[in-house]
Amino acid sequence: MNGKDIIKCIKAAEMKLTKRETSGLMSIPYATVVEIAEKYGIKFIDGRQKSDEPRRQAGIGPKPTSTINHDRDRKETKPAQSPATTRKPIRIRRDTSKGHYKRKLKKRFRDILQSDLDYAVKHELIYAAKWQDHQRSIKKKTKVGGTI
Repeated sequence: MNGKDIIKCIKAAEMKLTKRETSGLMSIPYATVVEIAEKYGIKFIDGRQKSDEPRRQAGIGPKPTSTINHDRDRKETKPAQSPATTRKPIRIRRDTSKGHYKRKLKKRFRDILQSDLDYAVKHELIYAAKWQDHQRSIKKKTKVGGTI
């Protein structure tokens, strides 16, 4: 234990290194680092403190809570009814007429034909729409849920 080791330990403590890191980086035996720290009162950062440092700097983690109520002068008015009881029920509107699906299919055909796609792509999309309609009609007739 010489003067250079003591100076290295002081600089390492200022750099917020642990005793183990000081020992490895400064090429000083760990026992010597511990002895210097005890003899000269050098405070090294603890491993737990080092792992908590990034969270502390980022402000992540438990925050100190205040027990003082700064809002005592302010009076809150409570609503007469809770928001759950004042909400209107959600209504789903569906076209229940029998021609709804045919109108939807016609609109789909019209959209495909008026698009800027290639003839072959349009042909494929029309074929797929007709195939889906065919499968739907078979399913409706047989009342079976799968494809044939």
